[in-house]
Amino acid sequence: MTATAPKAPTAPGVRSWWGIPFATAERYRRPVVADFDPDRPCDRKGVAPVQPDSGDWLEADSGTGEDCLNLNVWAPEQPADKTLPVAVYLHGGGFEYGANTQTTSNAAGLAATGRVVSVSVNYRLGALGALSLSQYGGRLAEAGNLGLQDVIAALTWIRQNIAHFGGDPDQVTVFGHSAGAYTTLGLLGASSADGLYRRLAGFSGAPSRLVPAWWAEELAQRFVTELGVAGNPDKLIDLDAASLVTALHKVCPTDLGVRGGMDNQSLGVVLDADQPGGVLHAHPLDVLASGSHRDIDVLLSTVSDEMGWWVANDLDRFDPHTVDRVTDEFTGWRIPRSRAKRIVDTYDQGGRTAAEVRAASLADYIFTLPAARGALAHAAAGGNAHLLMIGPAEGAPAVHGTEMYALVGQEQPGRSPEQADRDTRIRDIVLDFVTGEQTRLWPAVTDRPTSGSVGNPPHEPGARYQAVLDLFKNIARP
Repeated sequence: MTATAPKAPTAPGVRSWWGIPFATAERYRRPVVADFDPDRPCDRKGVAPVQPDSGDWLEADSGTGEDCLNLNVWAPEQPADKTLPVAVYLHGGGFEYGANTQTTSNAAGLAATGRVVSVSVNYRLGALGALSLSQYGGRLAEAGNLGLQDVIAALTWIRQNIAHFGGDPDQVTVFGHSAGAYTTLGLLGASSADGLYRRLAGFSGAPSRLVPAWWAEELAQRFVTELGVAGNPDKLIDLDAASLVTALHKVCPTDLGVRGGMDNQSLGVVLDADQPGGVLHAHPLDVLASGSHRDIDVLLSTVSDEMGWWVANDLDRFDPHTVDRVTDEFTGWRIPRSRAKRIVDTYDQGGRTAAEVRAASLADYIFTLPAARGALAHAAAGGNAHLLMIGPAEGAPAVHGTEMYALVGQEQPGRSPEQADRDTRIRDIVLDFVTGEQTRLWPAVTDRPTSGSVGNPPHEPGARYQAVLDLFKNIARP
């Protein structure tokens, strides 16, 4: 059986199916995988998840709402004579923003190469998908890691149905950017996801930044208190979604050092093994180190100036004003002050401002360090792991998000020829990884953090990963 294609494809050489429901879910309930109706029209973008703004930038034909568990599929216009590997993309956005209906989630560009079937998935966000509420029981007993559960439901649907679109259910790669990358790697810790993927790739996200259960419950308590329902959290079921979003915005930290520091006081995948109805059985890094998933190929990527975006675009909130405050920040993570000062002094070079020192040190702690540790742990356990570092190109600094268009094979407006070359290489790396044609990649990690590179990183990538490992040796990156 072949699914019905819409009248107008979204890109030359591609068949497209938009807004396919993969699950249903009542508010704060687990998703229930939906049946596939091959006769249902799929020519309109689906509902995007509820988020703090109007969502106009998401190109959402159907607006935003809670009935948002849909996915998009793209396949080569000319069906292949065999099933193709499947590339499943998870968007980023800090677990509060984004959808499969934005240009940087439109993976038609991957399918247009004829090498893969591509999929882009929605998952619940923010107050409706990233809060841990199961500790309250009652009508909230299932409300833990709902966004991650949505992704697992989507992968279950894909395993059951992707053959209708020419995809191979045994060759599924999940890859994501930022929050999507943390979700991707979070799958390692969820036993309910086992068998649903063959490869995992995280861009600007690693097997780290797990939200600890103590903070998840503290944030939830602040949330219900802000809404005036601490005495009866079940009332959350009946409040309007806008009030939930507003309340979460008021109580959730926004500073990047707090959100991505050692305690991960943010939204995200919760390490909920000891909470009611827990979804994760273990920390993803521990899973890699155990060897239980050594048959899963892993790719972990960073950009060379991850935090530069916040220096350029959010300086008023990001600027510590003095380098001593950066040392104070690291000391606040229970790092001895003398050690914290040595770390910060390493970055206080070359006339950097205090904000630039903070950006460089946080970038390595939050992104570079866990990527290297994850790859090495997987390799040591017998797994196949690749590291990548993306550098700048003419007109394109290597800051957080610089590769989002490239990951799904889209062209960023106004890009330079040098950026076009870099983006094409990134797209082809994704395709080589998804198809298993990894002999076209650089050598995999062994006992050293060997790394590939794209663009013009300011450091030799492998040496940079090793230097960061040495600098933060024995310092936890949960």
